Amino acid sequence: MFHCVILFALKPGISLDRVRNARTALQDLVETMPGVEFLNVTHNVAKDRGGYNLVLFSGFENRKACEIFLRHPEYVRVDDEELGPIVESRIVAQGDGADGL
Repeated sequence: MFHCVILFALKPGISLDRVRNARTALQDLVETMPGVEFLNVTHNVAKDRGGYNLVLFSGFENRKACEIFLRHPEYVRVDDEELGPIVESRIVAQGDGADGL
């Protein structure tokens, strides 16, 4: 399984309703996207979150499925319409655990 984690720092003053709408739109993508094993969108409750207060945990069949997901028109639409207006910055981390660090 290939994993992708995206941390989002939200803009100040964003309403809870807008955050909920973005979370729901992201979560709903799991139903329509090929190769997606899971998507979990939650508030980042880590003590040292560095201002990144929303997180998308996701798992894919493989790296290619993740790449397809991130380019898919539906993800791009959600990113542009739902996340774009509320996100100040993001950090992406990816890996498959097979590297044997």
